[in-house]
Amino acid sequence: MNRPIYESKADLIRENAVIDEFCGMHKLEKQKLPFTQKIDFACYKKKRIVVFIEVKCRVYNMDKYKTMFISLDKVQAARSLSALTSVKTLLLVCWSDVMGYIDFNSDFDVQLGGRTDRKDVLDFGVVAHFPINKFKLIGTSPIIREK
Repeated sequence: MNRPIYESKADLIRENAVIDEFCGMHKLEKQKLPFTQKIDFACYKKKRIVVFIEVKCRVYNMDKYKTMFISLDKVQAARSLSALTSVKTLLLVCWSDVMGYIDFNSDFDVQLGGRTDRKDVLDFGVVAHFPINKFKLIGTSPIIREK
């Protein structure tokens, strides 16, 4: 059974605005990675990859929750990629008000959780909760500034 792809065209536009903002701040170029690589982007300078990035966009302010959760599978993939390549892998989050990131190698708490609104059994499982106060803030949301 093939799993549905939930990423909409609007989601991809928001994701691109966020990664473009990050790359502009650090004078990097980006390459969207194939779905099979589990992480969204490789960012590079002069053909040398300097960071891998998973982008998440949220429709609420950063301070709404004490943690940002993500599938443990995603954390495993990010840490494996980082260990294999010696290149950092970051979780870059754009909330409604600000943008920030955390290294996937940071400490986190483990819980059961996920989405239940789509009635997809694969949306629920073991998740990693990264403390919001450990994210490095890097600016306001580029999505809000576009409006």
